[in-house]
Amino acid sequence: MQKYFFLTGLSRAGNTLFASIMNQNKNIAVTGNSIISDLMWRIDSVKNEEEYINFPNEKSIDSIIDNILPNYYGSWSQEYIIDRSTWGLLDFFKLLKKHIKNEIKIIILVRDMVEVLASFVKFSNENPNFFLNKVGKNAEEKCDFLMRYNETGIGQVYAQLSSIKNLIQEENKKYIHIIEYNDLVNNTEKTIDGVYNFLNIPKFHHKFTNLSQLKVDNNMYNDDVLGGKLHTIRTNKIKKNEYNVNDVLPQTVINKYSGLNIWRNET
Repeated sequence: MQKYFFLTGLSRAGNTLFASIMNQNKNIAVTGNSIISDLMWRIDSVKNEEEYINFPNEKSIDSIIDNILPNYYGSWSQEYIIDRSTWGLLDFFKLLKKHIKNEIKIIILVRDMVEVLASFVKFSNENPNFFLNKVGKNAEEKCDFLMRYNETGIGQVYAQLSSIKNLIQEENKKYIHIIEYNDLVNNTEKTIDGVYNFLNIPKFHHKFTNLSQLKVDNNMYNDDVLGGKLHTIRTNKIKKNEYNVNDVLPQTVINKYSGLNIWRNET
């Protein structure tokens, strides 16, 4: 019987690298960005519709949500599924606690917020077709788009930070295991060993050179829709791409988005 664990946190914090390493273990499948949380939320939202309110059948709707993960991953051979999404967002987390049958365990990948934004901007500068170049003319506009929370929508990084904010609340800490990006790339073996301890599953001897691009159940990222190979990892070795964020972001942007590493109590 499959067990379901969860991966959340910040983009550009080693999610694809983490998945590539963990998926060397044939009993584990770490997914790419998943639609499961949104599926659960959309189905649950039917309870707000007039037809449902007029003739409510909560038990049947809940039964559908109960079985989304088993049905979606039913053809996968792995015993342990680690589904990646913004699971800490209030609505998603509420559904998780209600519908997941095994013990809830959530891995959170984090990285200095200014580094995250700089990584996005640097990638956009190197890839003219990247989607950020369609929404911002400069670094500040691009970062503001990623961090927006207004009538136009919620920015990708803002949503991820909100997810983390909820999960690090005292009552939720029992569910989580935080991994710093620098630890993942500089102390990889120890970091991965810590994941096995957290999940309480049998350990595996991983390799940390000659890696493979992320592929799980014959599925791979199609980054053409993003306008750049955002989820391509360095395969020969694990190494942080070092550069000075001041060469990518103006000081005004750095000042604006500093102090947001909430998991470190830096606010």
